[in-house]
Amino acid sequence: MYSPEEAAALEKRNFRSIREMIRLAYTVGFNLMKPTRWDRALRVWTIVLSLSSLASLYGHWQMFMHYIEDIPQIVETVSTALQFLTSIAKMWYFVYAHRRLYELLRQARCHELLQRCELFSAISDLPVVESLRQRVSDIMQRYWGSTRRILLTYLYSCIALTSNYFISSLASNLYRHFTRPPGTFDIVLPLPSLYPGWADKGLAFPYYHMQMYLESCSLYICGMTAVSFDGIFIVLCLHSVGLMESLNEMIAGATSPLVPPERRVEYLRCCIYQYQRVASFAEEVNDCFRHITLAQFLFSLFGWGLALFQLSVGLGNSSSITTIRMTMYLVASGYQIVVYCYNGQRFATASEQIAGAFYACDWYGESREFRQLIRMMLMRTNRCFRLDVSWFLPMSLPTLMSMVRTSGQYFLLLQNVNEK
Repeated sequence: MYSPEEAAALEKRNFRSIREMIRLAYTVGFNLMKPTRWDRALRVWTIVLSLSSLASLYGHWQMFMHYIEDIPQIVETVSTALQFLTSIAKMWYFVYAHRRLYELLRQARCHELLQRCELFSAISDLPVVESLRQRVSDIMQRYWGSTRRILLTYLYSCIALTSNYFISSLASNLYRHFTRPPGTFDIVLPLPSLYPGWADKGLAFPYYHMQMYLESCSLYICGMTAVSFDGIFIVLCLHSVGLMESLNEMIAGATSPLVPPERRVEYLRCCIYQYQRVASFAEEVNDCFRHITLAQFLFSLFGWGLALFQLSVGLGNSSSITTIRMTMYLVASGYQIVVYCYNGQRFATASEQIAGAFYACDWYGESREFRQLIRMMLMRTNRCFRLDVSWFLPMSLPTLMSMVRTSGQYFLLLQNVNEK
């Protein structure tokens, strides 16, 4: 479909659409571009970040045990601990599936499935090829533009939330250091946690610095691993939707007057070959994300309820910091699941339209072989592609609504327990 010059320009343009995600992936230890000899060194950084975050669990556990009877105090500790545990799981899955994810991302970035499509070379001498090529290019460009908008919104949400946690912690400690006598105030860490042996050390080196380092690592991977890993899902999912819509455009032209009747069977066969490639790509994307997203969905189910409860506590106590922080947490965490469910719904809807595209072409006036191929594809496309959360649920809007209702029930349960 593309000349070598067009393919190079396309890959460069697609890189610009996702460059923030690729650069952030380096900061958590993953190279999403061409493999280099430095990839092993990046893995060391991944191990350092994950082990440092796991070490901070001690502080969260101590915080939980110390305030075990004070539900509002421990809710934020539990929700943030669940979030960075999810991020650690994603980081280690990244290590396991790095090559696989890199290969899928490379195929998406250079539109490899479209370049391998035989249809454009088979009809290169027909007048329909230029209009078809333009429509396919417009579809793919539209979805890559949508990918960039979603990625930037997600990135800014995560940066705002992590910056709020870190900057408010640092500013509080500096203010207290310069306005109060040493030993008369408690330090504030980026994430709510408690290190009993160092609690009375204040800002003394190295106790305060070690606590800040451990909690900052946990906070950092919460935001940046989410953008890097979930960003790959966004790119691959929307690229798959673009491929399906492009396939529908190709199928719709099978009975066009611009295609001679004697060449329509060959045209349709090329569409079927492309369908097989798209099906394999869609299945690979689903296989990559179906199990690791289970942890994200389960933790978010509890996290939303905890955040809603903490938000209500902040509103009741007129605590603007807690209210703003929990609102930002709900926006970032909620957007994370919306990204999966909304795009999963688009994925399933685009897949369902393929069967309609085969049926909608004027097959009834074509040759016996053409009609036989249509019947075969109508039977085959009865099984639509979809993105799953393990073996339990599809990523869809009904699943999102079920999660919202369940989180609301957890919120009400926490309120009742707190009132008693």
